[in-house]
Amino acid sequence: MIEIRDLQIKYDDFIAINDVNFEIKEGEFFTLLGPSGCGKTTTLRSIAGFLKPSKGSINVNGKNIINIPVEKRELGMIFQSYALFPTMSVYDNIAYGLKIEKRSKSQIQERVLELADLVELNEEQLQKNVSDLSGGQQQRVAIARALAKKPNIVLFDEPLSNLDAKLRKQLRLELKRIQRETGMTAIYVTHDQDEALEISDHIAVFNDGKIEQIGTPREIYDHSATEFVCNFIGEANSIGSDLIQYINDHTDKNRFNPEAKHYIREEKIKLWVPSNSQAVPINATVVDGVFYGTFSTYICKALDTTLRIIVKEDGNTTIDSKKELTIYIDPKDILEYGG
Repeated sequence: MIEIRDLQIKYDDFIAINDVNFEIKEGEFFTLLGPSGCGKTTTLRSIAGFLKPSKGSINVNGKNIINIPVEKRELGMIFQSYALFPTMSVYDNIAYGLKIEKRSKSQIQERVLELADLVELNEEQLQKNVSDLSGGQQQRVAIARALAKKPNIVLFDEPLSNLDAKLRKQLRLELKRIQRETGMTAIYVTHDQDEALEISDHIAVFNDGKIEQIGTPREIYDHSATEFVCNFIGEANSIGSDLIQYINDHTDKNRFNPEAKHYIREEKIKLWVPSNSQAVPINATVVDGVFYGTFSTYICKALDTTLRIIVKEDGNTTIDSKKELTIYIDPKDILEYGG
């Protein structure tokens, strides 16, 4: 449905994004993920029409929309700052685009009430001014307004970043539900890795104006294509050369280049022998531990490597500092870069 081909945005001699390519299927939740200044918002703004590419094409259903004005692209847009009319009622904010199109009062009322139900705003809230609502409620209004004209594509520019952590988690689940129920195609920008992993069908990881990897959340996390992606998505332990050599010596064949860089996710390290695995037992010493309620983390030293391990709490697991223990690493869980 959406094809981005060889996209470049240039400001004088500075190239903000270069050679950006990806495709988004109809009804997909596609996320542009990366740190500040990596080019993800620039890419979104070019799709919206706020920036004109210096090279490349943006095709929607086979039509290049680069020369089509913002207001004629038929895209919904939800901003980080909500961009609502604070002195107008919630009802009028949601109805704004429909009134501009001169829809009948009955059509407008039917659509506003339908959207209010979708984003879980009640009739009392519809009559309030936007300025009287909480941040989370205002974001629900922004979502409803963006959906009012039934756009097939909705762009989200870090819409939850101004909210507290608990509300962000709640609303991202709501966003995924709304996207699924409406069937819209969502293009979502965020720097929050957990958010991207939780709500996306596919993720494009940006770095320094280019895409490092595109894949499903599981592909991005378990099979990170580059060292940058590995370190940006979740937490990963760097494995020293002595420990890599030890693992090589205790497997059927040398699997890893000692000159390369190696990582393993924290939860992939086990305190027991996983079934149907080729896990290598390794002697380690516990240096420290932190209890988080449902899980604990332990810092362990094994040869030349300090490893952080996540252990799910069952009420019976207590590991004291300086305790010697055996940890298990399956070579298939090790990520290798360079060398």
